[in-house]
Amino acid sequence: MNGWQRFAILLLCCFVVMVCYPDFDAAGWTFIGILIAMWTGAIMILSIISNIFALYRLETLNKLICLVFICAVFYTLLWYFPQEDKVTPINKIKYGEIPTKADIEKGLKRFTFNFDFVRRNARRSENFINQDMDGEKVKKEIKKTVSKKTDELVDSIQIEVE
Repeated sequence: MNGWQRFAILLLCCFVVMVCYPDFDAAGWTFIGILIAMWTGAIMILSIISNIFALYRLETLNKLICLVFICAVFYTLLWYFPQEDKVTPINKIKYGEIPTKADIEKGLKRFTFNFDFVRRNARRSENFINQDMDGEKVKKEIKKTVSKKTDELVDSIQIEVE
């Protein structure tokens, strides 16, 4: 197994943990970035050692190294992956909280794009994302809202002049 294959396994392991345990915030993304950088360095060192000693020729040893690598990546992910409730994934597994179908669906939603253009057409007036807004129309709406609010405030204020 070469370094590119190990890197692909690293990305797959990170993806699996992020999908199974989707209750993370920005610290989770930072952790994944640092973890990928750290393990990429380990993959490079492992590849250099493997090429120096020609370990790639010994298939059984190469499979053992791959298995140890996968276990080590999952170990670091499950023990240290930050969650919003401050309970690591390994402790959740220990207490019987395994990922449910709802967790997996929530995790997959973080990595998906809405391709349903029939329901969410970019040219519809209801969808304001990535559309140029007519400046005059917006000004009229703002004036209308402001005048309505001022009328409500004037009606609510009771001023008596003697």
